[in-house]
Amino acid sequence: MVTGNHSSDGNGLGSFSRTITGLAASTTYYIRAYAANSAGTAYGNEVSFRTQDPAVYAVGFESNLTGFVPMTWKNGTAASLQNGTQDASLYSLFVTDTDVYAAGYEEHPVNYAATVWKNGVATYLTNGGTRAVAYGVFISGADVYVAGYEENATKKIAKVWKNGVAVTLTNGSNHAVASAVFVSGTDVYVAGYEHNGTKEVAKYWKNGVAVPLTNGANDAQASSVYISGGDIYIAGFEFNATNNVARLWKNGVAVSLQNGPLSSNAASVVVNGTDVYVAGAEYTGTRFMAKYWKNGIAAFLPAGSLDYYGSSVFIYGTDVYVAGQENIGPQAVAKLWKNGVAIPLANSSFTAAANAVFVK
Repeated sequence: MVTGNHSSDGNGLGSFSRTITGLAASTTYYIRAYAANSAGTAYGNEVSFRTQDPAVYAVGFESNLTGFVPMTWKNGTAASLQNGTQDASLYSLFVTDTDVYAAGYEEHPVNYAATVWKNGVATYLTNGGTRAVAYGVFISGADVYVAGYEENATKKIAKVWKNGVAVTLTNGSNHAVASAVFVSGTDVYVAGYEHNGTKEVAKYWKNGVAVPLTNGANDAQASSVYISGGDIYIAGFEFNATNNVARLWKNGVAVSLQNGPLSSNAASVVVNGTDVYVAGAEYTGTRFMAKYWKNGIAAFLPAGSLDYYGSSVFIYGTDVYVAGQENIGPQAVAKLWKNGVAIPLANSSFTAAANAVFVK
């Protein structure tokens, strides 16, 4: 009798085949064929194969002394999305089976235009008449959602674009920014903040309807949103009258992630099964240190003696990827950490940063 992981494929004489799906990346598997009849079971030779490593994507920027150049990295190999003649940067990333999307801004012609790139080709969401920036991108089926803001000459207006068509989330009476977008079924969630006249209020919008996360007594911002099992997870920070405090809101209820009395910030949140990961940074008294929290338990990421920050977190299998930057001398270096091991993404003599990571 055959037990364990196996399949039955064909009967009688002749050859047979089987397609195996759902295999983990970067894993060695051992297989062998078998044949069974009334006389018993016979086995073929054991063979092994290793599945491919996942592709690790990151986006951000690199300085060219006069401005910023939008940068992408795939498995550590850098590429620029333009020649640097126009100031531009990337803040968010989404990868499907065949396409790589990045959101940010490009100077067009004199102001920043909110921009989304698909496989390196730019689409302007605004005309550059007033400043606009895209901070988040999410792909749902054939639809492309982008979150950001566009100024109305005096104020920032939070917006979400669906396939290039803008939906205005705020009325322009006060500054507001949409920082991230997540689509779950037919619902569109956007995280960000809106000024109430005196303070910034962290909030999210569900299908255009605003839900405040803070009461407006102190400044607060929401930076990232993730939906899992009907639960709404949002990462950001809230000022406590002395310092910024990293926050995670689950269904509107705030949890402080900070371990000490000094400043901290939560920049990104993802959920993997029952585990909630948040990436950000915390000030230790002498410098800011990049870290991530798993279910509220903090882990600092290794780096040198100067400030360094975590901007984005992604979980692939059992691996934890965090993108960010590390200050080295007068410059910053784009960094990627895999399970706490640092990988430099740029060795330029100019400043660079990785703002988002996606593993596929």
